[in-house]
Amino acid sequence: MHEVTQSKITRNAGNKVEIDHGDGTATTVDTKKNPDAISRDEKGNVKLNKNIGNSSMNGKKNTPKPPRPGEKIAIDNEN
Repeated sequence: MHEVTQSKITRNAGNKVEIDHGDGTATTVDTKKNPDAISRDEKGNVKLNKNIGNSSMNGKKNTPKPPRPGEKIAIDNEN
């Protein structure tokens, strides 16, 4: 049986954002090294982009409104 859980941000300290997946696992994103890993869509929802590679090469330096602890996050699994 697969349990569907909603991931949410548990901590945003400096350049580190911690995402709790609700199943006992967590992901830590270094937004200094990878500023485009976490973004917001048109509705303001937070989205984690897993497969963007080294975003420091993409030329984007500004990230909109940083995520807050407790906010829900969608995981983008495109390969």
